[in-house]
Amino acid sequence: MKVLSLIAQKGGTGKTTLSIHLAVQASLHGQKVLLVDIDPQASATAWWRRRVADQPALIQSQGEALSEMLASASQQGYDLVVIDTAPHSSHESVQCAQVSDQILIPSRPAILDLDAIGTSTELVTDLGVKAEIVLNGCPPPTRYGEPQIVAEARQALGVYGVPVCEVAISQRAAFSHALIDGRAVTEFDRKGKAALELDRLWNHLQEELTL
Repeated sequence: MKVLSLIAQKGGTGKTTLSIHLAVQASLHGQKVLLVDIDPQASATAWWRRRVADQPALIQSQGEALSEMLASASQQGYDLVVIDTAPHSSHESVQCAQVSDQILIPSRPAILDLDAIGTSTELVTDLGVKAEIVLNGCPPPTRYGEPQIVAEARQALGVYGVPVCEVAISQRAAFSHALIDGRAVTEFDRKGKAALELDRLWNHLQEELTL
């Protein structure tokens, strides 16, 4: 069983949306997936309650209960656990990082987000945990490739010493439409641009997690 945590000390990075979509993506690829919501806002839980499909499974938890919860998940035969963490909680972020095989740190390509990511990158660097930054909520690519603001963000993030994922996720209306009734973009519009980006991100993570 592998554990993937999404950590961001700054709110508004799209962490919950990415958590939901990666959990669904893994399920669609035949993995038995548990989505763990430890964010007090419980947005992932609200989405899951609107969902018709029975995968991924979801539970709410707290950082102190993670070890026991993961042991139970392993006994139940889960292949992947995706943890949606709370923003502004360094203590719980540390607890999640310590039990994770891989961490994603989402960040929007805006200067305030890039400035704020230092706390999260320091956390994973200090713990020596495998991690990547994923640019999220980006302007969509043009016919010439990534927009300049995305390329500049990649360059700026180089100072933190944490790899930046080769796949950036664009801001697209399909994300909002899909979440309304408990779906993900790969279920809402399987051949849409948002779904294709999620495919690319999941394929990349499969290699990193060796699933």
